[in-house]
Amino acid sequence: MADEAKVVIATNLANWIPDIWSLEVLSAVENSLVAGALCDRTYEAFARGGGNNIVVPNLAEITANAVNTSLEMTLYDTVQNVTNIALNIKYDIGVVVDDINQMQSNPKYFEKVRSKLAYGLAKQIDTNVCALYKGLDYAAGTVNVALTEDVLLEAYEYLNVANAPYEDRHWVIDPESITDLYKFDMFSKWDYTGDVPWKTGFVGRQILGAPVYVTTNLDTYAGGPHAGAYKQREAIALTMQMAPKFEVARIPLQHGDALIGLCVYGVTEMRGTFGVCINTRS
Repeated sequence: MADEAKVVIATNLANWIPDIWSLEVLSAVENSLVAGALCDRTYEAFARGGGNNIVVPNLAEITANAVNTSLEMTLYDTVQNVTNIALNIKYDIGVVVDDINQMQSNPKYFEKVRSKLAYGLAKQIDTNVCALYKGLDYAAGTVNVALTEDVLLEAYEYLNVANAPYEDRHWVIDPESITDLYKFDMFSKWDYTGDVPWKTGFVGRQILGAPVYVTTNLDTYAGGPHAGAYKQREAIALTMQMAPKFEVARIPLQHGDALIGLCVYGVTEMRGTFGVCINTRS
C-alpha cells in the first residue's frame, strides 16, 4: 500500500496542471510570432506524415506561341525544378519549479512562466525566419544609412516588376527605422496621413498599401545594422512539423516539476523574387 500511495502522489503532482495549459501556451506562441506569422504556412499539411524533407515542384511559366498552321504547335516541355524544405530545425525550452516555490510564490510562478516559455520559442522561430532576409533576390538601402523615401519606392518597384501579388505584402523593420520613418512628411504631416501620428503612434500604419511590423529579432551586419524586409508572403515558407509541444514532467530528486517545450520546423526561401532585403542604419 505504501508503494502504491507513492505512485499516486507522484502522478498527481506531475499532472496538477490540466491539459488546457498546453493549448494556452501553444496559442501564446502563435500570437508572439512576428516574422513567422508573415510566412507561407501552406506546406505544413505535408509534414504531418513523417520524414525530414518536403519536395515542392516549381511549375515554370508557359509561354503562348503564334499559330503557324504549316507546322505542328510547340508543346510545353520545360524542365521542372524543385525546392526542398528541410525540416531540420529543432529547439526545446524548459524550467524547473520546486514544490516549495510552487506553494509560496505569489503571484504564482507557473502562471507567469507560461508566457515566457511561449515567447522563447516564438523568438527563436522569428530569428530563423529573419536570417533569410539577407538572401532575398533584391536589396534596397545602404547598410549604416537611414531609410529614405527613395529606398521605400525602390523596394516597392522591385516587387511590382517581379509580379508579386499586392495581397499579403508587408514590411518588417527594426524600431530604429520607425524613428527614421517619422522624419518623412508622408508619415508625420496631416496633409498625408489625415490624423496626428505624434499622438496615435505608428501602430496600424501602412507603407504603400502594406502593413508595417516591428521586431528586434532581425539579423545584423557587422557592427549591428539590421536587415529588414519588404516581401510578399510566398517569399518564405515556415513549416512546423511539430508545433510547440508542452508538458509537465516530475523531477523527484529536485522536488519539482519541469515545464518543457519542444518544436521541429523548417524555414525556406520559396520565391526570392517576391522579397527585398531592407538595409538599415542600426
